[in-house]
Amino acid sequence: MMRAMFLNRLSFIILIALFIQGFIPVPLRAAEQWEGVVVYVLDGDSIKVKVDGRVKVVRLKGIDAPEKGQPHAEEASLFVRHLTLHQPVTLKVFGLDKYERVLAEVTMKDGLNLNQEIVRRGLAWQHIAYSKDKTLRSLEREARDARLGLWAEANPEPPWVWKRRHGK
Repeated sequence: MMRAMFLNRLSFIILIALFIQGFIPVPLRAAEQWEGVVVYVLDGDSIKVKVDGRVKVVRLKGIDAPEKGQPHAEEASLFVRHLTLHQPVTLKVFGLDKYERVLAEVTMKDGLNLNQEIVRRGLAWQHIAYSKDKTLRSLEREARDARLGLWAEANPEPPWVWKRRHGK
């Protein structure tokens, strides 16, 4: 009994020490808003944003753009780069994803919602496993009907299927 209490306390102390040292990420409060500038575009659904002097990797919430090597991946990346690089943005932050990227909706200075615009242009899917957003669903349906971007293909393969098939 005493040993179990000692181990519980020791575990707690170790966790606090790891947290303080930064080895355990600080949980974010839902729907925080951050201001920043896009400094790099990783791909069609991930960017780097400088916020308060620190660069954060941001994963666009609710969408999934084609992976490198998939059709339309470069088109999606170029679109995001053209629209966002070196531009001020507002991040509506929802927390961290499993890779510890900041999960956010990104709004441009003119009010354009980047997450929605990528789907509207047919350059990404609504990520149905992580999003029930009705606006994204509607925008994807409209892009499909208009055969925009990746929807010009007969049967585009979603990135989550492509990654599984390629062992990624």
